[in-house]
Amino acid sequence: TTGLDERKAGLVGLSFSWKAHEAWYVPVPEDREGCDAVLERFRAVLEDPAIEKVGQNIKYDLIVLAMHGVRIQGTLFDTMLAHYLLQPELRHNMDYLAETYLHYRPVPITELIGPKGKGQKSMREVAVEQVAEYAGEDADITWQLRDRFAPRLKEDELGPLFTDVEMPLVRVLADMEMEGIRLDVDALRKFSRELGEDILKLQDRIR
Repeated sequence: TTGLDERKAGLVGLSFSWKAHEAWYVPVPEDREGCDAVLERFRAVLEDPAIEKVGQNIKYDLIVLAMHGVRIQGTLFDTMLAHYLLQPELRHNMDYLAETYLHYRPVPITELIGPKGKGQKSMREVAVEQVAEYAGEDADITWQLRDRFAPRLKEDELGPLFTDVEMPLVRVLADMEMEGIRLDVDALRKFSRELGEDILKLQDRIR
């Protein structure tokens, strides 16, 4: 995308992965008509409720795509939030997760667009070959992290909290942000975790 503000960011391309060490990248034209034409080819998959969607900070993707007319459907798996539940005291950014769990150091985005500041480029200004490599790497890493974290959530009995509380909350937050409502996300995350823990305790009592 062209920026961090989900409601204003333009799509530069789409990257996908559903197998470790493999990824695909599709560049998106800058003009709206061309962008819509590309998205239309993927709409059936993106809006299919039977297909799980995996992402790192997937709320960002939900909002960006919604602003471009595509409403993501299906079960969500956010690797950032999965790690938050597993290791709340650690960092959750992709570079850290890739180095810690995959022993791999991703290409930093600053190599493509430069450091923060007035001179920083937009991803739209970067050669498509470089963007493809960067975006494909992101998709591949995210898929591999999902395979690492999903079993651990189950082992730590965090599956219900993740599936029934955290992921539905992502959709709610995305919808609220699109309406321009700003929330204390950290406070909501803390509350959702406490709520999930209470649910698990009640389930144990019922058993």
